[in-house]
Amino acid sequence: MKPIDRMRYYIFPGEKPLKTVWRVEKNGKINYLIGTAHFFPYHFRISLKKILRRSKRALFEGPLDSQSMEKVVAYGSQGEGSLEIYRSLDSGTHQEIRRRADSLFGNPQAFRVSRGKGGSLFGDSQTLLQFIPKGEKPSDPLEAHFQRLRPWLAFFSIWTSYLKGKGWSGSVDLEAFELSKKLAKEIHFLETIEEQVRVLEQIPVERMTRFLKNVDRWDEYSESYVRVYLQGELANWMSGTSDFPSRCTPVIDERDRVFYRRMTPFIEEGESAVFLGAPHLHGVNQMLEADGYRVEHILEMEE
Repeated sequence: MKPIDRMRYYIFPGEKPLKTVWRVEKNGKINYLIGTAHFFPYHFRISLKKILRRSKRALFEGPLDSQSMEKVVAYGSQGEGSLEIYRSLDSGTHQEIRRRADSLFGNPQAFRVSRGKGGSLFGDSQTLLQFIPKGEKPSDPLEAHFQRLRPWLAFFSIWTSYLKGKGWSGSVDLEAFELSKKLAKEIHFLETIEEQVRVLEQIPVERMTRFLKNVDRWDEYSESYVRVYLQGELANWMSGTSDFPSRCTPVIDERDRVFYRRMTPFIEEGESAVFLGAPHLHGVNQMLEADGYRVEHILEMEE
């Protein structure tokens, strides 16, 4: 690491070097594929600026603005709730979930966020809690939560509340999006919100239920997630997160093909920075290599 970068990371201890970056080249055209963590306890703005300064455009999975997140919550609040999940959990699990997601089920004054910030979906996502309207506190807030929300929104709002309680306030996607706007880059989205919601509806309820039942292992899971992501060890990261509800075929494998098809015209032009959730990089990198691209893992971005 160069002395100037070492100094930057010393001055800003919440910043870390981003090691989930791949250089993609074919016919003299160079692009960057970045595996993102939708929700994270550290920031990567120094690395992201280096990537974006080499790029003309930035591609993201889907819209990241607050209006889109409000639309997601509207979809997730319609139709049947998800009481089947609540009823499949024992009382001890109910109690532990309430404790770990205290900002959602505890003191309503304990959780405050600024409106206007958007985020991303599918896992370790930027919190949706700010967009879920608060009502009167029922006798069993957890039961009421599952009663009024679709399974995926009920689950992800619990999970993001837990991460918020651990101090996770960063989002690689959102930081890259804000920097792209600031640096006046072209911005393109590879999916619509409607497409993303249709995918969320396909996450098996059994996977969400199983993860909730393992609430006592959430600390172990989240700490391992951080450690492996910071090291850029994609293979270890994939195996270590395979139990997470959104690590399923409709969310990963099927969308890998959609992303690759839609990003291809941009990477053929070159100078594109493609930001995809880290679980997508294994499949997308394989497609790139099959089409003759040279794909190289970059552990340290130069200026």
